[in-house]
Amino acid sequence: MQKVHLESVRRKTGGRIHLTPRVPRGGPVTTLCGQTLGEGSYTAVDSAPDCANCIRRSHDQARISGAFFAQEEGSELLRLSLEQAKTRKPNLRVLPHPGTEKDKPVVWPAPKPPPESTPEQLGELATRGFKPSGEGVWRSPLGVIVRLRKHGKEWRFAELVFEGEVVATRVEDGIRLKAGDVEVVPTDDGFEVRLRKKT
Repeated sequence: MQKVHLESVRRKTGGRIHLTPRVPRGGPVTTLCGQTLGEGSYTAVDSAPDCANCIRRSHDQARISGAFFAQEEGSELLRLSLEQAKTRKPNLRVLPHPGTEKDKPVVWPAPKPPPESTPEQLGELATRGFKPSGEGVWRSPLGVIVRLRKHGKEWRFAELVFEGEVVATRVEDGIRLKAGDVEVVPTDDGFEVRLRKKT
């Protein structure tokens, strides 16, 4: 594997030995630790670096790559990358893919609507046990359909539909209806529609 070659540089006045992608013939040089040494204030050396930051950053490929491109030495990285690619062996492994077995489609669960908060009382209807079947239409567990009609802002009992026995009984305030599991009871100001209590 080809390794990026970094060069060592030191101030002419002495001090730490730093790493840089290339020591230029003229102009300033930027070290891996981020110092910029002005033109004529540095010299290339063959000694091993002793700047702890440069040594640590010499193991960081992103920092090295950034330093090369900052010094417009990106072509060197490209050359090394191409050489490395030539020496790599291509992966010629063939993965088994049975031709007879078709890909099975992914079965996603049906989306569920968010749970609606149903009020316990909707006008004259006690909604407990009923399921909404449209605007103003409710269905009991045994299939009794109760239709409500909006009267101003209030929902009022309008109609009851059931394909079974319906019992109407006269009571003091009006008529009580029993159909399937639903009963309609007169109140002082109208009716109350509710599920019958199990006896």
